[in-house]
Amino acid sequence: MDGVKNNYAGTDMVDLSILIPVFNVESYLSGLLDALFPDLTALTEVIFYDDCSPDNSLSVIRKYQQSYPHVNIRVLCGKKNLGITQVRQCLLQASHAEYVWFIDSDDLIEPQAVRQIRNILGEYRPDVVLFDYDVFFDGSGKVKYHEHLSVTPVNTLLHQNSGELYRLAIMDGKHYFWNKVFRRTLVTDSCDFTIPAYEDIANTPIILNQCQTYFYYPQTLVHYRIWPDSIVQKMSLKQVYGIRAYLKQAEYADKVVDDKKCCAYLLYKAHLYYFRLCRKLRKMNLPEMEKADILLLAKELYAQKQLSTCATVSLLVRTGMWDKAAKLIVKSGLARFSCR
Repeated sequence: MDGVKNNYAGTDMVDLSILIPVFNVESYLSGLLDALFPDLTALTEVIFYDDCSPDNSLSVIRKYQQSYPHVNIRVLCGKKNLGITQVRQCLLQASHAEYVWFIDSDDLIEPQAVRQIRNILGEYRPDVVLFDYDVFFDGSGKVKYHEHLSVTPVNTLLHQNSGELYRLAIMDGKHYFWNKVFRRTLVTDSCDFTIPAYEDIANTPIILNQCQTYFYYPQTLVHYRIWPDSIVQKMSLKQVYGIRAYLKQAEYADKVVDDKKCCAYLLYKAHLYYFRLCRKLRKMNLPEMEKADILLLAKELYAQKQLSTCATVSLLVRTGMWDKAAKLIVKSGLARFSCR
């Protein structure tokens, strides 16, 4: 492993829970588990939560249980479909390990990724390990982009002293759960699982802000799967909660982190998200009653914003984000027409 001492053998290892939500992923599970299971010892546990999958996902997991009897596997089965946010909460509650790693069941990981992570945990014991990832299209396998974090130095234990991880999550958009391995207590103490969707942006920056130490391993360990038509997503009430996630995070940036630039950027994102949702809703072929419900919730959540559009533009200018201020001026004018 480049830049990290291999102390995997012959030492007391840090315990790690790999937490995997499962729903309707029969076709994808084997790709993940073929890379994951050969790398595991009894010192790492894998906890699955089957969220009432209508397919044979559970049968696939059982097959791997039989093939890898030495691996510590637990399978939780829900009685009703909860959705990803509550499933993550159930998985977290089931874990008693020192560290947790959330992996999406339709993604892929590098072989020996767990071994490399455990080496870091065993030697450095950071509050969080961060690593690179790439994003690829389902079907073709074509890589859309590689994501490398703007963290220096690499492959060493770092101490956070000025909110740099929070700014990384907000300003660089690195707020995903799955390219980070957290000390479990930081997640349990900081996560809000009441938000129905967009929990990554609502929670991950706050958890990162609580980390005193961190380790950046500049290797691609996760391959995140997307679908070619994912830009044209179905509209639902859950999508509206992106507004709440951005506003919640903006309030935290202002009152806890005291970072005006992050606050301005998050408010900017909340405004744009609302404007975009309104325009998209007008074009969607949905029943009028469903459209009305979505728009009503969007307006209720948007009304909770800390600053008006004009005040947000002013804050963007004061924090040096002139380009975003200009974009918000343009988009807000278009949005008022769209939301009539």
